[in-house]
Amino acid sequence: MSKKALVAVVGAGPIGIELAIALKQAKITYFQFDKGQTAQMIFNFPPQTYFFSSTERIGIAGIPIQTIDQGKCSREQYLAYLRSVVMQYQLVINTYEEVINIERLQSDDFQLTTKSLEGEKQYQVRYLVLATGGTSYPRLLGVPGEDLPHVSTKLEDPHKYFQKNVLIIGAKNSAAESALRCYHAGAKASLAIRKAQIESQDVKYWVLPELLQRIQRKEIGCFYQAPVESIMRDRVVLKRTEEPKTIEVQADFVIKTIGFQSDMRLFHQLGVPLSPEQESPIFDEQTMETAVPGVFVLGTVVGGTQKKYKVFIENTHIHVAKIMNSLCRKLGLENQWAQAAADHAFRLRPGAQLEE
Repeated sequence: MSKKALVAVVGAGPIGIELAIALKQAKITYFQFDKGQTAQMIFNFPPQTYFFSSTERIGIAGIPIQTIDQGKCSREQYLAYLRSVVMQYQLVINTYEEVINIERLQSDDFQLTTKSLEGEKQYQVRYLVLATGGTSYPRLLGVPGEDLPHVSTKLEDPHKYFQKNVLIIGAKNSAAESALRCYHAGAKASLAIRKAQIESQDVKYWVLPELLQRIQRKEIGCFYQAPVESIMRDRVVLKRTEEPKTIEVQADFVIKTIGFQSDMRLFHQLGVPLSPEQESPIFDEQTMETAVPGVFVLGTVVGGTQKKYKVFIENTHIHVAKIMNSLCRKLGLENQWAQAAADHAFRLRPGAQLEE
């Protein structure tokens, strides 16, 4: 027997949690699922990663984030903040429960089949919100050896690399921070990048000057215009594009910081139209509803697999208000939602006001 509610939210990142708060305050029944832990994609960040966005821009439901030094928020601080928000609002999130199949019933409801730690379960809902994020899987180089055990897709605790040769593949912010943190932890760090230079717009403004100085002083190695040809247990072969030759770089560890891609399997299954280049979903900008009636998109997944990141936590808060406006119109609950907001049970962010 399927459990029933009005809405299912697939994904429990920051904006998914923000929507859950709004649904609860408007007394709209819902289920929320995540195939990992709450805010799994934030949890996947390297330890001690700091957000580029200021704290007021990544706070949710109007709840402020306070840091010890009034500075940028770290991964660890943000996860603690999100846990406290979930506990404060007593949200129920079905973590480690992946939605593996969605079917449209004759009643126009959706039937969801999930795979949890206890086995398969079924749920029935009228509306579906896909908030699956844009960084589900690491991108691949497509070269021999990238699946070797000493190759990772993100920086681990820098102590792991102490007095070892570490090659970081990539030229954007994650690569820059990884190189500096490895260097400061006593590793022999080098970068391998495809371009002829490191672009200033790709690296945090407070990180870039030190990185360039370290490279100039040869404290951090940098191989420009040198895509990876293959990875071996103790070295990496780079193909120099400005010269018809390869070079070999000693590497005890290899860190690939070449970005991530979104998981659009549920979109494909539901028949949601996607753009051909980035697989970003096509949706109504006013309601966030896709061409498949009853299916909404929320958060960074609207950007699909972004080549140049333009969709972040900070500019997707508005999605919550748009979805709530649309759902409440469909359910005839406009007054209920407006009253919830007026009572400050759910505080919208600036620029995300309710429709008149």
